Amino acid sequence: MFFNIFNSNRSNEWFWSLVPLQYNNEDKRNYTGKIILPMSVLEDLVIQNIQPPYIFEITNKDIGISTYCGVLEFTGEESLVLVPNWLHDQLNLENTTEVIVKYRRVVNGSFARLLPHSVDFLELEAPKFELEKCLREYQVLSPNDEILLYFDEKGPLRFTVKEVHPPAKAVYIVDVDLKVDFLPPIGYEEKIQAEKSVLPFLEVKETNEEFKEISMKELGVFYDFNNLK
Repeated sequence: MFFNIFNSNRSNEWFWSLVPLQYNNEDKRNYTGKIILPMSVLEDLVIQNIQPPYIFEITNKDIGISTYCGVLEFTGEESLVLVPNWLHDQLNLENTTEVIVKYRRVVNGSFARLLPHSVDFLELEAPKFELEKCLREYQVLSPNDEILLYFDEKGPLRFTVKEVHPPAKAVYIVDVDLKVDFLPPIGYEEKIQAEKSVLPFLEVKETNEEFKEISMKELGVFYDFNNLK
């Protein structure tokens, strides 16, 4: 374990240099924004009288990219940090042997807008409600993160965090009045055009025959995103 404090004229920084590992593919913790840290990290924080919530910036120092995350628990092996698959991929940690984990203070969020990566999201019975429920597995959101959420109806779906308020590198979203919105999913326009393309092949004729009821396996989906709140 490596613990260091950098003093400056304005603030102190607390950080740890750790070896990154990712959760197993089947692990439901992959659908969270939380990492597992060694107990010694918590001990360092307590010694410095740093109070929860514990939010961290994790950085791939080889290429200088980073994101923010919460902590699930301090039960990890010494010198290791366990991270969700989406975070592991986003920071390109496949060939990285060391990351820098810094304690950070972040502002409370008031708004977040996400981009779904699949039109399957719109097939949920209550997509906005389900989105808000799944976000409870995250403590912070950072612009441009590509997070993974698990929906009981559809399984794992990916989202890009397009916007947060107040504008910041990350916002805290636990026990705050957070408003959540989403953009038209990737592939939405193509889906609508594909459904419209069947219209030229429909022919309407007058008839006295009785109509037969046909059960559809799946309804077409249309959202008016201009009026959706």
